[in-house]
Amino acid sequence: MIAFLVCIGFYILIGIVFWKFKILKRKYLEPIFMWIMLFGIIALCQPWVFFLYHYGFAILLMGTLGYIFSTHLQ
Repeated sequence: MIAFLVCIGFYILIGIVFWKFKILKRKYLEPIFMWIMLFGIIALCQPWVFFLYHYGFAILLMGTLGYIFSTHLQ
């Protein structure tokens, strides 16, 4: 539940910031969220750090939703 609230807050913040600075839309957001998705996959597959495994799906979900959000910006 906490991870979900953090994701929602993060997207509200990203939306406000990048709505004001329309120059930074797809050029920077898409690669950032692709790296977040990749980190989420790595966090789910690694067996050493339980904290990363525990929050790996939330990280992956945050990256995926952010990527969808950034591709739909005009």
